[in-house]
Amino acid sequence: MSTSIDVDNGRERALVLLSGGIDSATCLYWAKSKGYEVYALTLNYHNRWIKEIEAARLIARDANTMLIELELPFVKEAFNMYGYSPSNYKDDDLRWPFYIPSKNLLFYSIAAHIAEYMHVRWIVGGHNRDDMLFFKDASKEYIDGINRLFKQGFMLNEPAEIVTPLADLSKVEVVRLALHLGVPLEHTWSCHLRVERHCGRCHGCISRLEIFKSLGIEDGVEYEVVK
Repeated sequence: MSTSIDVDNGRERALVLLSGGIDSATCLYWAKSKGYEVYALTLNYHNRWIKEIEAARLIARDANTMLIELELPFVKEAFNMYGYSPSNYKDDDLRWPFYIPSKNLLFYSIAAHIAEYMHVRWIVGGHNRDDMLFFKDASKEYIDGINRLFKQGFMLNEPAEIVTPLADLSKVEVVRLALHLGVPLEHTWSCHLRVERHCGRCHGCISRLEIFKSLGIEDGVEYEVVK
């Protein structure tokens, strides 16, 4: 999709990295609530499941937001190289097979490249407090480091700055914010597996089920198995 933007209405622009999950969808609606002129970017890396891509498309459509899709066939999750066996990873955390080396450095650099030509002021990332404890490249210190690199390396315009509005929120607090902002949570995708409905067994599904149960609200997505 073309990234050419012709209208200058004086509003600051924001580019949201939209994966199709709850966190990124909440960031999209957060950016809109701030009055920014909002665009979304989704990056289709190797073997990315279509349900996740379709979720990003639905969320952008519901938010009346232009979605930029880019293909990154060379970027792979760990399971594409090592499989799903727990013996191939540091511990038994269910997130390891879906780890992408240098993911945020890659994704934010691509976003910044697009942002400079679009005169975007803010790049919005959906890292919550819980994820920051596990993924080193989602920490505040790491994101601050990327922002410093942008300031040193961009020349035509003032570089866009990465902001992480969910950084101090737990996953439960993110869902509360999403409900407040009117995010269509029924269109989000949290499952890590290549299935037609949420599997109910992977880390993403288990975490999602626990959140909705703790809040005492019904989840709008279907599951193969509910523990």
